[in-house]
Amino acid sequence: MKIKGFQDTIEWYNQNAEQYAQAASQNASLEEIDHFAKQLSPGSKVLDAGCGSGRDTDLLSKKGLNTIGLDYSSGLIKVAHKTFPDIEFVEGNMLSMPFSDSEFNGVWSHASLLHLETVDEVKKALQEFNRVMKQSAVLHVLVKAQTGKDKTSVVTDSLSKHDRFFQYFTKPELENLLKESRFNLISIEQYRETDRNPKGRPEVEWILALARKV
Repeated sequence: MKIKGFQDTIEWYNQNAEQYAQAASQNASLEEIDHFAKQLSPGSKVLDAGCGSGRDTDLLSKKGLNTIGLDYSSGLIKVAHKTFPDIEFVEGNMLSMPFSDSEFNGVWSHASLLHLETVDEVKKALQEFNRVMKQSAVLHVLVKAQTGKDKTSVVTDSLSKHDRFFQYFTKPELENLLKESRFNLISIEQYRETDRNPKGRPEVEWILALARKV
């Protein structure tokens, strides 16, 4: 199918959920999950925003956290329910989430904001994260770094083996977005995927940020 933007990307995930879940299962960021979990007390309620097929939701749960997964893709949510039947998964949109104010001690947003088409949508998602988080709750954000002139692109990579839509970010941009959405930055770094994973994609760079709700 021809990919032009966010909705097409979600539809591709719906149609290829099992295939993508299998490929993604081999790429968990265990060190980042461990670091995030250490910021929280055992039993803390955590939202995996853009959970996909539930890989990270399950790993966070195994760290002693009370996790809920949210994703816009009905296909990926179906796979998550089947693979991890003891975890709660919700089909929903990050721009208008079906959760109460101040419900979560932490939000894990791992490679999910990058599929939104505009900066305004990213701002809205971050504001939604802030809304559902308790005071001083911790936010993890991972996005793709902008290394060229293009702010967005449709690319094929070795993970999906198909086109997907991506929005890219710079470190100063992400810092400002977090600040505008009432988060205090704890740490931020940019790295090449191959720095963390020898089998990673050499063309991909990531920005990892950890922040706390003001």
